[in-house]
Amino acid sequence: MNNISRRKALKQFVFVSAGLAIIPSCMQDRSKSALLLKNIAVGSDDEAMLAELSESIIPKTSTPGAKDISAHLFVLKMVDDCTKKEDQTKFLEGLKAFNVFCKSNAGKDFVKCSTEERKKVLTMILAKKDEENDLNAFFKTVKRFTIQAYTSSEFFLTKVQVYELVPGRYHGCVPA
Repeated sequence: MNNISRRKALKQFVFVSAGLAIIPSCMQDRSKSALLLKNIAVGSDDEAMLAELSESIIPKTSTPGAKDISAHLFVLKMVDDCTKKEDQTKFLEGLKAFNVFCKSNAGKDFVKCSTEERKKVLTMILAKKDEENDLNAFFKTVKRFTIQAYTSSEFFLTKVQVYELVPGRYHGCVPA
């Protein structure tokens, strides 16, 4: 009789300790970014919008798109770590301006827009590229870092433009 209650107590202890181990992951704030950032605060909605924006810049075809290589996380990390404080502020203001611009021109969030609506919104932003404002600065930053993320990804350097260690092969300018 004593063995049965000891087994039952151990079983309950295991269930309780497993539950206590799982609770912190269930209690996470889902509105925060998936990436730990030190200098900028970006929510999960903004991160999803940034993922779709980077996917609109480099879409998935027969090759992986920007979202497949997590270019949006690279953009956030680069802005967080490698830009000046005023550029980070301009980026966050541009992020807000982008959301407002998309809602006013497409009538809904960028994430909920169709591919054609996204192209229309981005074309409108590109038409105003000469203007100096937070929206254009944000879009230029996202575009630049998305391209940098893609061209430095493992896929690009192993399948598209094969990276060769220095000194590499000799490629003369005169055909043989």
